Amino acid sequence: MQVSFSNRKIATTQGLKFLGLTIATSLIWKYHIGELTSRLITACYAIRSIKHFMSLYVLRSTYFSYVHSIISYGIIIWGNSSNSEKCLKVRK
Repeated sequence: MQVSFSNRKIATTQGLKFLGLTIATSLIWKYHIGELTSRLITACYAIRSIKHFMSLYVLRSTYFSYVHSIISYGIIIWGNSSNSEKCLKVRK
């Protein structure tokens, strides 16, 4: 299907990022969950790095400000996906 605007053809893409959610043309969440997993691995490394120096209260605050905010954003949309297990396992 070709879409045009002002006599210009608009190219199709495999997906796009809209409000922080990566939406594929086939409406699968594989790419979005892959990005989340990458961000969660980085967050887990940061928490592991500081856990020897910080109190439990600071670690908990860090978790909720970094990890929980990544996971909870848009989970009502992508949380029922078959790929979401991978993302939630990284969090644990």
